[in-house]
Amino acid sequence: MKRARRIPNRISELRPLSTWAVEAASELGCPPSRCFDIDLCLTEGVSNVIRHGYADDALHEIDVELTREPGAVVVRIEDDGRPFDPLSAPEPVRAPLEAARPSGRGIALLKDSADAVSYERVDGRNRLSMRFAFDD
Repeated sequence: MKRARRIPNRISELRPLSTWAVEAASELGCPPSRCFDIDLCLTEGVSNVIRHGYADDALHEIDVELTREPGAVVVRIEDDGRPFDPLSAPEPVRAPLEAARPSGRGIALLKDSADAVSYERVDGRNRLSMRFAFDD
């Protein structure tokens, strides 16, 4: 079973994407705690694409897909932005909350929240996949 959505690279799309992600994950059988993780990581991943992925202000499309597997949902984000492997980015310095920067922790969040994260560049497109496991 699969749910898919295509959105333009606009920040205004994040709220509707978040609503869709929670509904889609729930329809695919995710428990509420994993729906929250999926929403958080998907929104963070797409936000990074929108904010950092493009060298121009032109309209680009971002494809999002949630696929049900036995005991898990796999989330895939695919875009035509600049090549960027988030898994090769350096880990942020862990600082006390009061000293933390308001950005730069998204990749660590993905790694901490998903059970598996992978990246590949396919046909000129970035493909980030995240697996979220749960008991069936």
